[in-house]
Amino acid sequence: MKRAKIFAAVIYAMLVMGTITFVHFPELQADEAQAKIGAEQARETALRAVPGTVKESDLETEHGRLIYSFEIKRPGQRGITEVNVSAMDGSIVNIHREHAGKSRKAEQHAQLNAETANHGDNL
Repeated sequence: MKRAKIFAAVIYAMLVMGTITFVHFPELQADEAQAKIGAEQARETALRAVPGTVKESDLETEHGRLIYSFEIKRPGQRGITEVNVSAMDGSIVNIHREHAGKSRKAEQHAQLNAETANHGDNL
């Protein structure tokens, strides 16, 4: 009986936390049901604008707009080009090139911050 109450409490807490997350972070609510353009059509649009290999893709809300974000590796070039395609009308919203050096520095900075935060927890 005690296990059932604990289990129910854990499930309830998870539901509450999930609800709070979506209320306070509406950009996490982006889903394909809201999109008028499919992921495959958006991918084709992105690859027409920037030919290459899609390394990562995501549907997200950015600056109040629902977009598909594609990270594309172009042959013979360093770094990644990010192409944002509107999920509402299929237009190109933004194209941004991230240089390999900047990406490595950003990764190192994030790793350093994570290590610092973890070290602070151990004190």
